[in-house]
Amino acid sequence: MTRKKFAIKLGIIVLVVLLWYNFVYVAQINRLTLLDVELLEVRNKVNMASNAKSNLENIKKRFEQEQIQLEKEKAKFVRRENLGQVTERLQSLAEKYNLKLVDFSPGFKDYFEQKDKKIIPLPLTITLVGQYLAIGKYIEQWQELPFYILPQSIIMERLDENGYDVQAVIDTKLYTWNE
Repeated sequence: MTRKKFAIKLGIIVLVVLLWYNFVYVAQINRLTLLDVELLEVRNKVNMASNAKSNLENIKKRFEQEQIQLEKEKAKFVRRENLGQVTERLQSLAEKYNLKLVDFSPGFKDYFEQKDKKIIPLPLTITLVGQYLAIGKYIEQWQELPFYILPQSIIMERLDENGYDVQAVIDTKLYTWNE
């Protein structure tokens, strides 16, 4: 009988251990696995949020840099009140290359007809007298000017057969900002 009791007790203990294993231990392991999965998802979301935050900061910095660049570009469009400074700047540049600025004729008719636009190309005709290479260097220096002026056409004519001077008639567009 003691063997029978021992076998029954052993069977009960094994049954209790199996029941505990199936209903308690496995359930706890499953909960821990689910918690690990949830924790991993939360970590991924936190990492994504952190990356999104740093990306947003980078985008904000780039946007600010682009805004600064845009303001610099906008400043290169001449305002109406600064048109006189353009003439002075082109005159001083001509003097730098020993050129004589003979004529400076803006096409204001086109300018005033386009009042509804923000950027208005103002046609200019500039007539210079000087050496051929100096005129080329003069036009080349327009890239360095603090405003947008682009040559459209150039007509050159030799003034006399023995001299080196030519007369250049340059049709240009000066880009202005209309406020």
